[in-house]
Amino acid sequence: MVELDLDEKDLEILRWLDREGEIDVDQLSDELGISTSTIYYRLDNYREKGILKGNVADIDHQKLGFELTAISEIKSEYGPGYEGIADRLTELSGVQSVYFMLGEMSFILISRLRDHEHLQTLIDDIIHTEGVEHSSTHIVLKEFKDESRLLVNYDDDDLAKLIDDGSADD
Repeated sequence: MVELDLDEKDLEILRWLDREGEIDVDQLSDELGISTSTIYYRLDNYREKGILKGNVADIDHQKLGFELTAISEIKSEYGPGYEGIADRLTELSGVQSVYFMLGEMSFILISRLRDHEHLQTLIDDIIHTEGVEHSSTHIVLKEFKDESRLLVNYDDDDLAKLIDDGSADD
């Protein structure tokens, strides 16, 4: 557990940043009624603690032409070489997320792909990745929720516990 020591202003700032997806200190100051110097100070503090990382635009993958979402389950031998396998999987074109799992499968990959040809190339690349024993790829037919922002996924009670507890996981 990392000691965060958040207060209500921190939560307001973080929720605004999460909702808006960009850092506009003047707009943030106007909307929340917090001085710009306080906001700059807190943003620096969030960066030091690793809470805030960079400025990333939210790009719509479908409008950009990546119309297929694939979820691949990868089985590999568990052991000291799993990080190398993960490194190789993260380098495959179209792979957006790689998760190391407990259970029957070793990894889950989320990929955004242009078309069926791109999908076939990805599957071939997965199969030929050193350390992969078995793979199964599923195609998403319809997305009901794909929310990359963090705080919008929690209700007020759960967020208030961040302030009450004063700590959160890495």
